[in-house]
Amino acid sequence: MKRLVLITLFSAAFLAANAQYKHALGLAFGTPSGISYKTFMDDSKALDFTVGGFGHYFIVTGMYEIHSQLADQFKWYYGPGAHIGSWSGTKYGEGAFVGVDGVLGIELKPNIPFSFSLDWRPGINLLGNRWNDDYHWFFWQSQFAVRYTF
Repeated sequence: MKRLVLITLFSAAFLAANAQYKHALGLAFGTPSGISYKTFMDDSKALDFTVGGFGHYFIVTGMYEIHSQLADQFKWYYGPGAHIGSWSGTKYGEGAFVGVDGVLGIELKPNIPFSFSLDWRPGINLLGNRWNDDYHWFFWQSQFAVRYTF
């Protein structure tokens, strides 16, 4: 009886790992690096948040993503977003910035309770972060994220 219960629990956990996930929490590496959280609102729409930094700045980014199936375990996604943050420790002093972002990426969800994504995120600072007249108002970011799905 104990063996049957263990096999049933293991099977249920394995099948849950293969299912479409609702939430994911993990780490993002790149610009910025930090903690990443994604939650799906339905099968194709998700909210993706990153809290972190890179070098001399701290940033909170929120993205609205539209996902489409690409292959068996792969999806691609795109969407708009926004960010807010601050910088310090540069020859330009310190300050805050607010802006808008876009995202274009690909996600792998294998038959384990983890997802892996790689994306490109162009952004524009609308307020602040104008360290000089020709630098840092428009930027490119990229991230690789590893998240535990549940």
